[in-house]
Amino acid sequence: MLDTRTCVQALLDRQLPEGGWSFCASVRQPAVEPTALVLLALPAHLVRERTAAANFLSAIQNPDGSWPAFVGDDREGSGVTGLAAYVLRRYGLDGPAMDRAHRWLLRSHGWEAHWLWKWKFRTTDRHVRFDPDKFGWPWMPETLSWVIPTAYSLLALKSCLWRSEQELGHSRTRRGVEMLYDRMCLGGGWNAGNGVVYGHRIAAHPDATALALLALKGEPASRFISESLGWLEQRAQTCFAPWSLAWAIIALRAFGRPVDRWISRLVHIGEPGEIEDCATLALVSLALNSTSALDILEISS
Repeated sequence: MLDTRTCVQALLDRQLPEGGWSFCASVRQPAVEPTALVLLALPAHLVRERTAAANFLSAIQNPDGSWPAFVGDDREGSGVTGLAAYVLRRYGLDGPAMDRAHRWLLRSHGWEAHWLWKWKFRTTDRHVRFDPDKFGWPWMPETLSWVIPTAYSLLALKSCLWRSEQELGHSRTRRGVEMLYDRMCLGGGWNAGNGVVYGHRIAAHPDATALALLALKGEPASRFISESLGWLEQRAQTCFAPWSLAWAIIALRAFGRPVDRWISRLVHIGEPGEIEDCATLALVSLALNSTSALDILEISS
């Protein structure tokens, strides 16, 4: 069975000498996404381990304020920058490093924001259904916007304390929110990028839907949010993958939806040692700990 204590202990056993975590327990290359999610999941009394994780994330930040996806990655920045900035801000880090991260996020955007790509998507490439005026953040620079890096970036920008560029911050946040609404799948929910491609409806995914909903927490009530919450509740009925189920629990709980039966299912999925992916194990721990799961959502609208 899974519980918060055993999940946390398994994560502590997997912490690497650098202070971070890899995606897979058998790999020794620390990465940003699992490290950030574990830092969110670790209880506050684990000061030494949390400090080591925060120091690792701070140490690998690129000079321009972005984060690579993993140690040894190129220095162009990646779509996990928003997650790293958000988690370090929740940890309590402030100052020049966070200012650089927020400036990078404000100036990063999907390629559809460029006039040439806007023209392309309005004239010659009509296979995807989205408005290029509504853009978010890409996984890698010089690529199109995607749902998950956009959600991570919105979490970071909504949680920061603006010291400058407030107008740009508000405008960039609004564009990201508009992008999520524009990319919603028909019937609710989100997938990696688009709801309709080549005229075909593309199915939503639980993890992308949950993250988009978390990023939209605090936005005015709308059909986008209500339909997507309804879709996520329905999808949870047949969801057994720990990663997806944990995200669904965290998002549904954040919006006040009942999650007890989904938690009961998650508890019986297996043992911590059977979950090789450290990011998944961190999410399971968050989902099983109601205080931590709510703490992840302390953002300002």
